[in-house]
Amino acid sequence: MLLAGACTNSRNVVITSPFCTGSKCYDADYIETCYTAMRYMLGNVRPPIMGEDAFDATRPIIWATTVDLNNYGRTSNFGRLMGETLAIAMQNHRKTKMIQMTLRQGTVPINPQGEFLLTRDVKDLATQFNAGSALVSSYSVAVDVVYMQVSLINVDQNAVVGAVQFALPLGPRTRSLLEDRRYAEESPDIMNWTTPVARRCSTCY
Repeated sequence: MLLAGACTNSRNVVITSPFCTGSKCYDADYIETCYTAMRYMLGNVRPPIMGEDAFDATRPIIWATTVDLNNYGRTSNFGRLMGETLAIAMQNHRKTKMIQMTLRQGTVPINPQGEFLLTRDVKDLATQFNAGSALVSSYSVAVDVVYMQVSLINVDQNAVVGAVQFALPLGPRTRSLLEDRRYAEESPDIMNWTTPVARRCSTCY
């Protein structure tokens, strides 16, 4: 059971992409959004002065691929992209060593209540690298948005020490990543370029 920790929910986290993917241009800029999300979360983490169940920025951080909230054993191109982007944003903000969980080690499970559970494999990996925290995330697809939940867990105390939640618009680019469509020809309803170069869209906002 994870303990409740600091949680930030801000409408200013999501940054809309200025590039069109079709006639209706409404997608998020994943990179800028992840950097903003990490900035919000790290600004509200439990500091070391608050006890052992806090965030220790001097120790490495384990990170895992973003998983589907309804099936933690499943992910997608969207989940893989978001997991890596969140980890890169964390590393650039804190200059902390990031340890990736391999496919063999699996992901961080989520129980029916939506809580992350640290398995023995995760704890063994934390011991091996002296990691103090785990960066875990999940997504849930709704009719028009994708909800993202990101948590920073103290692996010693099994406590959430920081968290952020935000909703990404379910635009054509996001839908394509969720459906694991890799190429433009697989998405004729999505890709509608007028030139080979990505064009800016004045109707995005």
